[in-house]
Amino acid sequence: MPEVHSLAGNIGGTENWLAAYTRPRHEHKVAEYFLHRRWQVFLPTHSSWRYWSDRRKLVRLPLFPSYVFVKLNEEERRRAVQAPGLMGWVRGAQGPARVDEDELRAIAKLLQSGLAFDPLPAVEIGDEVEIVAGSLRGCRGRLLRKQQGAVALLVSAINGGVRVNLPDPTWIRPLPRAARAGAGA
Repeated sequence: MPEVHSLAGNIGGTENWLAAYTRPRHEHKVAEYFLHRRWQVFLPTHSSWRYWSDRRKLVRLPLFPSYVFVKLNEEERRRAVQAPGLMGWVRGAQGPARVDEDELRAIAKLLQSGLAFDPLPAVEIGDEVEIVAGSLRGCRGRLLRKQQGAVALLVSAINGGVRVNLPDPTWIRPLPRAARAGAGA
C-alpha cells in the first residue's frame, strides 16, 4: 500500500503537481499505477480504528478521500488518464489545477511530526453532519468542534440539544447539500 512518498525531485522543468480525482476507495490503486510508471506520487494517509461485530482493526486511510497527488508533465498527464479508478483531474479556469508543492510539503511534514490532526478537511464548524459509525449511526447533528468529533444533536422545535464527543472524528460525514435542503423542508 502506498504511504507518503517523497516530494523531492526535479526542481523546475515542465512538471506540475496535480490532484487526481479517483473513484471512492481507489486511491491506492491509482497511486500504484502512477508509481509503476515511476512518477512522483503523494498519497497522504492516516490511521483509524474500524470496528466490526467480531473485531477491530487499525487501518490506513487516505487523508483526502478520492484524491492522489502526482507530479507530471503534459504528455504524462495525457497517458495517466488510463489509470484504473481515475475519474479526472481537479480543474481550474486554465485546465488542470496546479497544486502548490509547499502545501504538499507541509502536509508531509505534519504526517511525519506525530502531532494530532483532523482528518475532516471538508467539514466546517456549524456544518450539518451525519454520524456513520458507533451506536449513534444514522443520527444527524451540527458539528461543534472538530477535535474529538464534538457534535450537537438538536431538537429544534424546543431549541434544545445535547453535545456528544465521538471517540473518532472519522465517524462523522458531512451531509450532501441536497440532504441539508431536504431536511429543512
